[in-house]
Amino acid sequence: MPSDLPRFFGFGASRATPRGVISLLNRYQRALLYVGGTVTSLVLLAATGVMLSSQVRDYVAERQGEFNARRALLHLELFVRQGSVRINIFHEEGAWERRARAPQSLVDSFAAHDGRLVLPSNKDFPPMLLLGDLSPQRPADAFSQYLGLAEEVGYRSAAYTKTLTLHSSYFYAPDLSFLAVVPAPAAADLFERHGARSTEDLIRRIAPPELGDLNDPAVVARLRDSGTAVWLPPAVSPFTGETVLRLAQPGFHDGKPFVVLVNDYPLDIITAHLSNERHDEVSMFVGASGRVIAETHGPTSTEGLQARALQRSQASLAPNGATLQYGDGLFTLRAPIADAGWTYLYAFSWRTIASELGLRLALYAGAMLLLIAFVWAALILLDRKVFRPGYARSQRIVESENLNRTMVATTPSGLALLRYPSGEVLLQNQVMQACTDNARPGDPPLPQRLLRLYDDAPGAPEWLPDLELPVTLASGDVTELLVSVVRTKYQGSDVLLCNFSDITTRKNAERALESAREAAHQANHAKSAFLAMMSHEIRTPLNAIMGNLELLQRSPLSAAQNERLGAVTSSSTALLGIINDILDFSKIESDQMRLESIRFDLADTARQVITVFTPLAQSKRLALDCVVGDDLAPHYLGDPTRIRQLLMNLLSNAIKFTDTGDVLLEVYLKDDTDPASPVVIGVSDTGIGMTVAQQQALFQPFTQADSSIARRFGGTGLGLALCRKLTGLMGGDIQVVSAPGKGSTFLVTLPLPAAPALPARVAAPPIADTQAAAPTAHILVVDDHPANRELVKMQLEALGYTSDQASGGLQALDLFATRRHDLIITDINMPGMDGYTLARALRAQGSRVPIVALTADVAVRERERCESAGIDTALIKPILLDTLEQTVRQLTLRDPGAAPPPNAASGHLASEQSENEYAQRAVDAARLTRSQLASTRSYPSAFAPFSRTGIS
Repeated sequence: MPSDLPRFFGFGASRATPRGVISLLNRYQRALLYVGGTVTSLVLLAATGVMLSSQVRDYVAERQGEFNARRALLHLELFVRQGSVRINIFHEEGAWERRARAPQSLVDSFAAHDGRLVLPSNKDFPPMLLLGDLSPQRPADAFSQYLGLAEEVGYRSAAYTKTLTLHSSYFYAPDLSFLAVVPAPAAADLFERHGARSTEDLIRRIAPPELGDLNDPAVVARLRDSGTAVWLPPAVSPFTGETVLRLAQPGFHDGKPFVVLVNDYPLDIITAHLSNERHDEVSMFVGASGRVIAETHGPTSTEGLQARALQRSQASLAPNGATLQYGDGLFTLRAPIADAGWTYLYAFSWRTIASELGLRLALYAGAMLLLIAFVWAALILLDRKVFRPGYARSQRIVESENLNRTMVATTPSGLALLRYPSGEVLLQNQVMQACTDNARPGDPPLPQRLLRLYDDAPGAPEWLPDLELPVTLASGDVTELLVSVVRTKYQGSDVLLCNFSDITTRKNAERALESAREAAHQANHAKSAFLAMMSHEIRTPLNAIMGNLELLQRSPLSAAQNERLGAVTSSSTALLGIINDILDFSKIESDQMRLESIRFDLADTARQVITVFTPLAQSKRLALDCVVGDDLAPHYLGDPTRIRQLLMNLLSNAIKFTDTGDVLLEVYLKDDTDPASPVVIGVSDTGIGMTVAQQQALFQPFTQADSSIARRFGGTGLGLALCRKLTGLMGGDIQVVSAPGKGSTFLVTLPLPAAPALPARVAAPPIADTQAAAPTAHILVVDDHPANRELVKMQLEALGYTSDQASGGLQALDLFATRRHDLIITDINMPGMDGYTLARALRAQGSRVPIVALTADVAVRERERCESAGIDTALIKPILLDTLEQTVRQLTLRDPGAAPPPNAASGHLASEQSENEYAQRAVDAARLTRSQLASTRSYPSAFAPFSRTGIS
């Protein structure tokens, strides 16, 4: 061990310090300590004063802000109501000259009620009372124009009564001959309350005197020039006896008033903006004459506070905003109320501040005092517990030096101190020395490798942890080291403190774990291959079963036989669905699922799926709707087959688990303002719903909500697991919202890019309709299995085609050479010459006859093999009549001399066939009659293809 190890740990100081130096240092330290405490205390006291003052200023500013907010809201309240009255008056001024007379029925009714008529209104609005003094000189016809005005204004006044908390509203003619009031009071009570004998007498008693005499030209000119509604001081309502706030405005025609409109509002619209919650505060509205219009007091306010506040309100006001004044221990806030001639006054005293902030200010002051006490307690404790024992601890440092030396020497990790950047070893322990000595001769020394490890790190960090360094020993074994390097200073020089530990055992374990992971991956591939093989072996007999069942459906059968045939057909379809689900899930797990990115119409795809499921929904008496957002792009880039599979799984689940109600499919953009937003596909139903616990296990493979689901509804529990996997492959997400008995909603979010617009092309000649009657076609069927050949022969005969049969490729070549054939249908896997070899031989002869391959293998590799062999298209077993007929028509109607379309085999094999298969399965089940549906209730798996999971 080098002799300078103690200095490395900072123990190079002398072992003792003179007593005089320690004593002097102690006095300096204590003087500095207590002077600093005194300065700190003074600073804290000054900060406390500043903080308390700031709290008071903030409180006053907060009250001022609240005052301004209340004033602004009051302005808005008054402005809205003034605006409503202005609009009414302006409207009537413009329409008065052209106003049509009231309907004769209304005039007659007014006359029949002797000028006291309650005009009925909408059932949601209160009625209007119409009053007029009828006489031979003023018959009912003389009031026709005012009756028409009342009929029109009635609805608006009733609406304002409900929306603007209008207490009452009335208008009268300036000549005091007509009065209309809404809501209508009892006419007899109204006359009796005011002691009036006529309408003119009543109007004189209830008309606002503040407006002045409308027969006075000066008054008329003043009101006409103002052109606005006038707020009047509060008064007792002439109709209810309550104190109300009044808003009046006359209407003018040709410079003369023809109507006066008065609205009465509850006093609450202004008193609601007065503060009355705090101690010793007052809030009021003061009129131009100094009269208090409305006021509220705090819980403990006094009359003296109100008088002092009113005395201070006589000063001038700021034109905008609130005026804050302080004097005589009172804070006063005042502001004018526009268009009303009022002053909004709010006052509070120091008592208010004390009640609001007293506890807080006391806590602040107390906290500061406690903080000062804590500072002095800490200083005293620091003096007694730190400075006094400091000298004693310095004596013990030397004792710990030897202990540190021993610990470094005996540590099980390697430790070295290297000078940077030369790499000179300043010190190292025995482990580092041993590792350096045992290294393979010829390799760079271990210290140099540690230095290089640090130099290779980007940025030369201060600390470089968890570096791995393999060291080959002289024996040939490799030791794995986990190295940490710290850059620091030692004796004024840059040094690297290097520490390492042996992790050879851990690295060996990691390598063993990686080998096990690779073995598991290979086992997973083997499992997928096994499932694909089993699917192939099951599809071949299932092709014969489903093909013969379909042919049997075309033969005359009894009702009972049709019923049994429907159950067997649906069960076969269910078995095919289970096989497809398991195969798809296996392909996803083994990373063999490949998604296409082709141009397709998402909206049209959704509508096609809805069309497929409409018969099934109708058979269950369910409403099936589709809503497609208008903001969707015309075309998207993606895999339409897999998207259709998602839609079918979700819709079939929704229909299966819904007995009554409706099922809804929605397709829209997540953000309708962003054309690049992801697409959301939502499927909602009103079915049985799910609990939270059921939702948590919803997307697990082979998992259903409970054990009774499969017995009641069927399914394997794979459908939604496949939906989750397919959604993940497309970069999207699927979520569910559900509650027991309230149905379920599935939301699929897919980041589909919009397809670019195609360039304009020259119109091509029309293509022959594949649904038209096909010409007679003679077809060569090649299959080594007699049952399969016979099935294809019967299917073709059912479709109206003739055929030749060949048991192998060589026999097929002989038959093709002796007779003309319009189409060749061949099995892929045959002994001797298989379907690929047969296709290559025909193409080598120059034949362009269309070739259709039959296969039970849906692996991706089949696409490339069919394409390279010259096969036009491939059909996946089982083959249904509709698919077979469509394929024959498409290929036989094509020009025999034309070259096959590019990637024809891949298109049919990878997408179209899978798409047709799912669609055909849905159509088959949907075509079941209601009697067939009833007969399948004892077969839980009859609709399993539509329900690949046990929950909606």
